[in-house]
Amino acid sequence: MLKANGAPKPSTGLTLRPYLELARMDKPIGSWLLYMPCTWSITLASQHIGAPPSVLLTNLALFGVGSVIMRGAGCTINDMWDAPLDAKVDRTRTRPLAAGTVTYAQATGFLALQLAAGLGVLMNLNWYSIVLGACSLGPVAIYPFMKRVTYFPQVVLGLTFTWGTMLGWSAVAGSCYWPAVLPIYAGTAIWTVAYDTIYAHQDKNDDRFAGVKSTALFFGDKGTKPAISAMTAVWMPLLAYGVNNSSPIFASFSMLDGSTQSLLNWLEATLATGHPFFAVSWLVAAAHLMWQIRTVDLNNRADLWSKFTSTRTVGIIIFLGLLGDYLYQYANDTLPKDKEIDNQKA
Repeated sequence: MLKANGAPKPSTGLTLRPYLELARMDKPIGSWLLYMPCTWSITLASQHIGAPPSVLLTNLALFGVGSVIMRGAGCTINDMWDAPLDAKVDRTRTRPLAAGTVTYAQATGFLALQLAAGLGVLMNLNWYSIVLGACSLGPVAIYPFMKRVTYFPQVVLGLTFTWGTMLGWSAVAGSCYWPAVLPIYAGTAIWTVAYDTIYAHQDKNDDRFAGVKSTALFFGDKGTKPAISAMTAVWMPLLAYGVNNSSPIFASFSMLDGSTQSLLNWLEATLATGHPFFAVSWLVAAAHLMWQIRTVDLNNRADLWSKFTSTRTVGIIIFLGLLGDYLYQYANDTLPKDKEIDNQKA
C-alpha cells in the first residue's frame, strides 16, 4: 500500500513479510556463514573431550536455531543504523526501514522479540557460555557505526561474526581451550574480512556517493585480489594450527621408516587420534578458495553475489572433514574417555 505521495505505507497490521525481510529470511546465506564456524568448534570440541553424539547433535541444533535468530537480530540493528544510507544505495533502498514499510518503533519491538528468542537459546548453555555469548552484543551493536568512520568495518564484522568459534567450544566443553580456539577464532575472523570484501564490491559505487567506507573501497579493484589472497594465506594455516593444537592432525612422522608396514601403522594411528579427514577437507577448501579469488569479477554484481554465496561451500567442506574425524573415532572407540572438563581450561 502507498501513501498519497507515493511512498510505501508502514505496516499497521500483522503482515509478516516486512519483518521477514528485515531479518533477511529471504537471504539465508548470512545465517549459514554465521553458523559454519560454530559447527567447526562444536565438532572439534566434541572430539577433543570425547563427548557423545547426543552432545554434538544437541549443540549443532541449538546453534543452528541461534544463528538464524541472531543473524536476523544483527540485520535489524544494522538497518536501524543504516536506513538513511540504505535509501541512497540501489541494492538496499527497498529494505523495510529504508523503504518505510516498517517504522523504527516497529523495528525496535521486533528486535526485542529477536533478542528474547536469542536469550532463550543461550539459556540452554552453561554459565560460561551464557556470559561469553552476552559479551558479543557490544560488537554487534557498534559494527554498523564503523562503516562511517573507518575503511575497515569488515574487521569489526569478522571479530563479531565468528564469535561462535569460542561459544561453540565452551558450550561443549564448559570453557575454551585457548591454544585451539584462539587461532581458529583469529583465522575465521580474517576469513570473514576476505569474503565480506567481495560482498562489499557490489555496492562500491553507491557507497562512494553515500559516504560509506569499506575494505572494497580501500583496496580498490587492483588491490582486492592480492589482499584477499594474502588473507587466505594467513587464515587457512591458522585454522590448521588451531585444529592441530586440539590434537595433532597427523601421527608422529618418526613412525615412518620407509617400510609399507610403518606407513600402514602411521595411517592407523592418524585415523585413531588425528584429523585426516580434516586434512583432506582443508585441501579441497583451499582449492575452492583459489578458484573463488581467481575467477571473481569485481565489477559484476551477479558474479560477486555468486562468489560470496559460494563461501558457504568452504564452511560445509571443513565441517564435513571434522565430522568425519569425529565419527570415525567414535565408531572405532578411540575418542578420549573420561576427560575432565576442568582440564580443558587454559
